[in-house]
Amino acid sequence: MKKRIGIFLFLYHSIILASAVTDDELKTIGQTLANYHMCSKLSLEMGDKAMLNYYSEMYDDSLLKAQDYQEGQLDIVIVEEKIGMAKLAKIDPENLGQFCLIRFDLLSRKMQEKKLAPK
Repeated sequence: MKKRIGIFLFLYHSIILASAVTDDELKTIGQTLANYHMCSKLSLEMGDKAMLNYYSEMYDDSLLKAQDYQEGQLDIVIVEEKIGMAKLAKIDPENLGQFCLIRFDLLSRKMQEKKLAPK
């Protein structure tokens, strides 16, 4: 019985949280996913494994959170990610790569290099 109540409360809480998100917030999440995706792609092209790992993790974590939204809300996120990817594709890759590098701070780099180091 306690388990059923716990599951009910979890589902109820998830639905309430998902419905409380505005369309603008969902669009921001989609734009964030596009940024992480593009920075991951550029990191791969640059051969920067630490930065690739960082942006890939950020993308995966954000995508996992987005999957908690209701179907219509998730559609907004996905559409906005596609729009964001199209806009970012128009920016010079070298300039965008510099932007990704600037956002990838030294502490994050050290943490990623530690994760990627052979044990």
